Amino acid sequence: MLNAVHHNNVVIFDDRGIPSIMCRYMRPQDAEETPAMFKIGDKVADAIYISKYPNVVINGRAYSLPMVDSTVCITFDEAVQACRAKGEGWHLMTAVEWEYLLNQSREKGVLPHGNTSCGKDYYHPNEEGERKNCGYGRTLTGSGPVTWNHDHTQYGVSDLNGNVWEWLAGLRIVNGIIEHIPGNYAASTYCDLSKDSKEWQQVKTNRGPVRVNVECGDIAIVDLPEHEEYEPDYDGVKIADLTVELSEIPQALRDLGIIPEKRLEEENNTYVWFDATEGEYMPVRGSAFDNTSNSGPSALSLNHPRSYSYDDIGFRSAFYEVNGKLITE
Repeated sequence: MLNAVHHNNVVIFDDRGIPSIMCRYMRPQDAEETPAMFKIGDKVADAIYISKYPNVVINGRAYSLPMVDSTVCITFDEAVQACRAKGEGWHLMTAVEWEYLLNQSREKGVLPHGNTSCGKDYYHPNEEGERKNCGYGRTLTGSGPVTWNHDHTQYGVSDLNGNVWEWLAGLRIVNGIIEHIPGNYAASTYCDLSKDSKEWQQVKTNRGPVRVNVECGDIAIVDLPEHEEYEPDYDGVKIADLTVELSEIPQALRDLGIIPEKRLEEENNTYVWFDATEGEYMPVRGSAFDNTSNSGPSALSLNHPRSYSYDDIGFRSAFYEVNGKLITE
């Protein structure tokens, strides 16, 4: 246990005495600028705790536990509520937090493998997880080899690639325009994540809002108004085929993982999906057990309304620490 704590794996008990196994990330003290993940509104978090495993809901609350079949068939709003039910500081993992972990993987030159082919890794079929007592295609949380953790060590965050897609907070697409909640304020207990919330802001360049054009199988990230002949559509493409036609790249697009600063070559085969038609669409990331050759931890689907639920979509909670104390202390 002491060795695990040294490597930032900790256990947090809630007021019901039920544990969650978390991975703690301390705010870097020597950074020229505080990473976006640690900016919670007008607060700066000392540490962010990410669920080590996709969550399971027990009596209405979210928990990070190994060797369980994670909760699925849950809507975005239900996932938010299950996280917040644990108390102040607990929240649905945000898009900014996901991208922070993914950047850690990139810096190490590794990407997590995972259950992307009904219990096995599609690209590494000799790697498989435990499927006993799981729903179709899924594996028990944390049951795969160490390469299924985000840093390829036993102390990393598990199952970011495959098993289940995961709902994320703080990002959406509305009528083809990318919107976000600035910084990592979506992690705040007091942040209104509802459809009509005033917290949502359009991502903009000096030319205007950033929108997604989906047309005839091609997808482009642009900052020009819709042309008259354009009829919005929905589709998916390989990351390598995603076109970026912007006058500048707003930092928010990097923090949210839409256009990262760097990508590893193996990410190019991973798919991203966008729905640019009328309406609101929320993000899931990481692919699921049936995405095979389209899979990867950088997979993104802005393709579902917040009311959507299915047996390949789950979630994970996170928690933040301010002034050197857990919120519950």
